[in-house]
Amino acid sequence: MPSVTSVKTLARDLVRRHMDRSSRPFRILRDRHEFSARRRAAERLDGAQSPYLAALDETGFVQFDGSPILVRELVDASRRKLAEAEALPQRGNKPFFSQLLSAADRTPASVFLRFALDEQLLKLVAAYLRCAPFLNSVELLYSKPMGAGPMASQLWHRDRRDLAIIKVFVYATDVEPANGPLTMLSKEESRKVPEYLPHYLDDEQVGRYASLDKAAALTGPAATTWVVDSENCYHLGSRCERPRLAYVAFFDSGFGYRPRESNWRALAPAADWTPLQRYALGLE
Repeated sequence: MPSVTSVKTLARDLVRRHMDRSSRPFRILRDRHEFSARRRAAERLDGAQSPYLAALDETGFVQFDGSPILVRELVDASRRKLAEAEALPQRGNKPFFSQLLSAADRTPASVFLRFALDEQLLKLVAAYLRCAPFLNSVELLYSKPMGAGPMASQLWHRDRRDLAIIKVFVYATDVEPANGPLTMLSKEESRKVPEYLPHYLDDEQVGRYASLDKAAALTGPAATTWVVDSENCYHLGSRCERPRLAYVAFFDSGFGYRPRESNWRALAPAADWTPLQRYALGLE
């Protein structure tokens, strides 16, 4: 039988989810002209991203083949950041994570921002979200073995930040099962898990409703790129026996359940930035 503490925690979690979701219509109403413009920008896309879009629509995740030159530059830069790191600080309440990027890595000249602004990637994200996306964050996450049981995002969860969310993972190291790959349940399987459960769920809790044997471990050699909907798919990662280094870009509609994580307006806009790139930075 659940303890009083766990029931109270779940009640607070459910109330917060409701409050987060109810804030979205007010954000849209406040900035309705921008919201409409973002929708129109997505409607004008040329359809070249459709092979990826079909798989993303069906399952909620797809392997993406971006520019090989840009991906290799990103992987090399990621490895240099790890080699140069003087410390590996804990990221938030997740001791198994270290976030290695600084403000200097979030400038127009940096490959960490340039990759997230790749036009073909933005077109795919826009087509899936059905609006020109907003780039909430770019991170370089070093996952390390902890020797303890899974916790936080090592457990099954959904990100619960918008109607749909796209996260783009680029592996900077080879990722095999021992490296704690991002592991996804499809949208179909995820819908079987009731909404009233806690945010983080262990294997046994999820297995009561969904088929864990259908979970997809997204492995691959360095430079493998995965595009995933972390809102509508239950997922977990970083259950590491060996370290993992991954770049992560996070996109949503710009009108999610919470305020935008990043303010890019201090960036000097480049003359050749496309409308989608400007929308991604909130400059349009």
